[in-house]
Amino acid sequence: MNFSCFTKNARLYVQQDLSKNASPRLESGQAHYLKNVLRLKPGDFIRLFNGRDGEWLGEIASLDKKEALIQLQEQTKPQPTESGSVHLLLAPIKKQRLDFLIEKAIELRVTDLHPVLTGRTQVRKINAERIRAQITEAAEQCERLEIPTLHELTKLPDKLAAWDQKIPIIAALEYFDAPHISQIELGNDKAFLIGPEGGFEDEEKDLITGFDFVQPASLGESLLRAETAALKCLSLIDRKT
Repeated sequence: MNFSCFTKNARLYVQQDLSKNASPRLESGQAHYLKNVLRLKPGDFIRLFNGRDGEWLGEIASLDKKEALIQLQEQTKPQPTESGSVHLLLAPIKKQRLDFLIEKAIELRVTDLHPVLTGRTQVRKINAERIRAQITEAAEQCERLEIPTLHELTKLPDKLAAWDQKIPIIAALEYFDAPHISQIELGNDKAFLIGPEGGFEDEEKDLITGFDFVQPASLGESLLRAETAALKCLSLIDRKT
């Protein structure tokens, strides 16, 4: 079957196992979305994925305000093999800018988001449930087959002390003598550390550069906003090294 004609069908993340002829049930929130937002009805098709079993085309067998029953037809995309992780460590910023950053980070294939608290972090709390919902929505929309992980908000020193040292961190440090990020070789697993508004404190720069698994990097002469700095780093992940 040619599945190219189904690429514009609604696409939802579910937690149930997916397989041929399976009949997953969607709960009220997703049923409401299909019925009242997308105006779908029984007989229409949607696509489902769970981060494990690839993407599947399903027909809506029944739909009301409480639940939807989907009859799976065929797999449209296999689950890809893991191609390395992309971690983003960032100090939380104001809501509108953070929303933009998260959406674009998901589009640019970040696998793990690590919010960290620094001395100059202005936003000291995050709504993890809302951010996870935003991550899921962004993954649904950009055709990803996995859901990136949101890690617990952690103080920067604690995050670095507990870090898996097999994953190198590239730390974007302002006003610091370091090679330009474009000159740094990127491995299969990689992480980028972005500072808060106002940058890292001097003591934090000493802390960061004291770890062997951290590579300081310059993003150029311009002083970038946090979200711009993050996206500049993430734009390099497909670069051949």
